[in-house]
Amino acid sequence: MLGEIIVVGVGVVFIILGYLVWKREKINILHSYHYRNVSPDNKKVFCKMTGQGLMLIGCGLLITGLVISKTHSMYSFITFAVGLIAGITLLINAGLKYNN
Repeated sequence: MLGEIIVVGVGVVFIILGYLVWKREKINILHSYHYRNVSPDNKKVFCKMTGQGLMLIGCGLLITGLVISKTHSMYSFITFAVGLIAGITLLINAGLKYNN
């Protein structure tokens, strides 16, 4: 039970951080080396991609925690893996494309 609560809580934190980066453009939440070379023109799209990546990771965690708490099925790991891979892919693409 405690494990599911922690997974859901971490998922909610990632979703909130993603929202702050994406919608509020709070780029300073990230470590400075992640956005040091992002031009002001690309800041909005960089924040969008980064925030969406964080939110995907958070949604994967949130859904995983909820499914595990209801079904106790390890197949919920699939939602975590999909969310994590999609989120990290967006984060890496944003960094490679705009922070060079």
